[in-house]
Amino acid sequence: MKLVNILLLLLLPFFSFSQLTENKFHFLAKYSIGKVANANYSNFSIAGEWFVHPNIGLNYSFEWMERSDNIRQVHTPMGIVGGPILIVGSFLSSGGDTTRSGIGAALGILLLVLPDGVSFHLPAAYKWDISPYANILGLDFIRDRNMARSYLKYACSFGLKSTYGLTEKIKLTAFMETRQAARFGWSFGGGIGLGMVFGNRSDTNE
Repeated sequence: MKLVNILLLLLLPFFSFSQLTENKFHFLAKYSIGKVANANYSNFSIAGEWFVHPNIGLNYSFEWMERSDNIRQVHTPMGIVGGPILIVGSFLSSGGDTTRSGIGAALGILLLVLPDGVSFHLPAAYKWDISPYANILGLDFIRDRNMARSYLKYACSFGLKSTYGLTEKIKLTAFMETRQAARFGWSFGGGIGLGMVFGNRSDTNE
């Protein structure tokens, strides 16, 4: 009987909803530091998360990384670039076919809301949420000022974050992550974020 009680205590957090994901959206500003290759970096970002399930969130992030090796990286979700290209291209190549251009525009709009990646939320305690995440649909605009060259590279990141509710709406986040822009090395670092949540899940039919 004692073993059953212990198992229930261990498993209970996984069957209860944390206060964070009782909301629909989480927007936050983040700052992180770390190392990439032989350089240090500082990273500033505006991020958002759309909770599509009590345990699952879709991640969106816009980031500005300054490196000590004179390289700058600006990050966006892949859909922010691909969506407008598909929308404009569908109208330019439709030859007046409104059905074709309409389908292309609809696909472009869907691409626009494509997230960076996904996070899986585990409620650890009251007001406290732990979440591993994988962002695999990103792009980095890179400026190498040493060679006066610019690049557009595929980017991904993987990490673990913990979010604590300071108030009902204000949330404090700490995170560790590794990330890479293709051919520009893996970075390792961590940081903090401060944000707000909006929308109540109880207003939906979930």
